[in-house]
Amino acid sequence: MSTTSPASANGGRLTKSFPVFDCDAHINDPLEIWSEYVAEADKEAVKSFYWQDEKQTILNGRSLVLGGASHYFRPMYNPIHMAGPQMGKAITRKLLMDIVAGKLDEQQVRQIEHDGPVDPHARIVDMDLMGIDQVMVVPTMMVMHVPFGENPEGARGFARAYNDWASDYCAASPERLFPAAWLPLQSAAYTVDEIRRTAAKGFRMGLVRPIDARHQYPNKIGAGGMMGNAGIGTSWDSVYRAMEECEMVLGMHTFPAPEPSAYYDGERLDYAVSPGELTSLASDPKVGQRIDPQALSFVFEAQAWFVQVLLSGFLDRYPKLRMAILESNASWVPSVLAHCDRLFKLYARERKTAATRLPSEAFAQQCFVSFEGDESPTFKQWRFFEDRAIWASDAYHTDGADVWTALREMIACDVPEATQAKMLGSNAASLYRIEPKQFVSDEAPPLDRPDWFPQGEELARFAELSRDPRANMAELVAMMTD
Repeated sequence: MSTTSPASANGGRLTKSFPVFDCDAHINDPLEIWSEYVAEADKEAVKSFYWQDEKQTILNGRSLVLGGASHYFRPMYNPIHMAGPQMGKAITRKLLMDIVAGKLDEQQVRQIEHDGPVDPHARIVDMDLMGIDQVMVVPTMMVMHVPFGENPEGARGFARAYNDWASDYCAASPERLFPAAWLPLQSAAYTVDEIRRTAAKGFRMGLVRPIDARHQYPNKIGAGGMMGNAGIGTSWDSVYRAMEECEMVLGMHTFPAPEPSAYYDGERLDYAVSPGELTSLASDPKVGQRIDPQALSFVFEAQAWFVQVLLSGFLDRYPKLRMAILESNASWVPSVLAHCDRLFKLYARERKTAATRLPSEAFAQQCFVSFEGDESPTFKQWRFFEDRAIWASDAYHTDGADVWTALREMIACDVPEATQAKMLGSNAASLYRIEPKQFVSDEAPPLDRPDWFPQGEELARFAELSRDPRANMAELVAMMTD
């Protein structure tokens, strides 16, 4: 059973013989969406919903929120533009330390940011270097903010503008770039219309974030289960029926838990919008135990949705629906599935809706879960994941990585070559109903970097020290001041 081919050694570099499909990578929502793609008739509604210009990003016409432009992050780098070719985690951490120490000027910071999140031609160059043949493109800051928007008409106008921009972005290389649809979930009727419109344009996935933004958790399939429906729609049920009809994948994409009061005019809520809020509520900054919401928010949002879907018979209700759990890691899935199977049997009499399959059976027939390249526990369970796991680079977000990183981890975990090909490519292509095509075979040699860029012995030493930063604080501080 070979594990070194199709990823075979080439002077320390790798060669692959199969197409790689990146199931979830990001763009940075550019200003052109608002300045060029919002229809004139929709501008006032979109301004009252979610609007961005050179100066600010405004939600619901009154709440200032964080946008994706680099000026929001200065003097630091823009984390939405970082993880491109040969940008490992040690490099990004060292660059952050150098910026904090005042070692990099604005021009140098700009040099380390990639243009691919807004420029498709630059992205193709980066994909070649990263070993990525095809990619599903997903937005960024919209996933955080837009679920909290109020105006259904604004939601419709904005979704159309974003999806038209994403379609044009991907048209630069239609065999390699594929857009995921943003849906105006403030109205079921508008969402159904947009599913059908984007499916006709070739979109293969529609995005939903599994949170309870304005009491709209996406399991509300009864009548009146969505806001903005007076005279114009019904419920989430019609959304999932439309996805089945159009063969559109339900992409459940998670995000760091929000500070809810920022979206509710400063009002403190008596319920959790995201399960990830627990990571902040349960931590105590006074004793140094604060946990950043990013630590577990992605996983908590995914697990809460995953469990209730599998135990409720949701997938029996929509047997043709295919669902992808995105940006939430994968190694937790086997144990949670086993627990769900046990509960499914234990509470069979209490279940109020019909469900004929065990959760593990429904998952195996209708679901996929994404993983990233450093998830060794997932690779060690490759027999479980080989038919249902799909690889995500998460580029260009700070923690993203290229496929060569994933291949090295897989080889180290003795993942067979045929399974590598499935998990890194053919599973996602099958999910999205896209013909797989290979454009890249060989890992590129090291890029030429300026002298100030972290590299060589200095980078290796920094990575070693960073394994235990408290014990090595003095030397790390010395690195900052040298």
